[in-house]
Amino acid sequence: KVCNRTFGSMQEIVSHLNVDHVGAPDQTTHTCHWENCQRAGKPFKAKYKLVNHIRVHTGEKPFQCPFPSCCKLFARSENLKIHKRTHTGNSEKPFICEFEGCGRRFANSSDRKKHSHVHTSDKPYICKVPGCEKAYTHPSSLRKHMKTHSKSSP
Repeated sequence: KVCNRTFGSMQEIVSHLNVDHVGAPDQTTHTCHWENCQRAGKPFKAKYKLVNHIRVHTGEKPFQCPFPSCCKLFARSENLKIHKRTHTGNSEKPFICEFEGCGRRFANSSDRKKHSHVHTSDKPYICKVPGCEKAYTHPSSLRKHMKTHSKSSP
């Protein structure tokens, strides 16, 4: 259903979307009808996946980090769960570097993958300045290097 309604708060639009657009619990198809949605009418297999997807369009982030002085918000509970590990010790870092003798632990698989480059000759972060052939294992090293190109010569 396409509608042109406007709302004064995030809570009002979320309520409207859930009641009028997401559908009843027994509904078997879960399709996003948001105008210009990149999914182009491709349905989700479950209602909760459509609810999560609609947050891409609304910007709703209902999951707040409970740690004091941390104000981070997330659209998906899974992302909050991963984030909370950054506030805790190794017991909440289940992703272990598989390189023999390392044993470093990470809160998520993405960080472990970025770390794995230090154990190989793989340097995927490449300077794109013409004539420069520098490459790095970490994006932060490439960012630091890029500053050398932006400095004006005396």
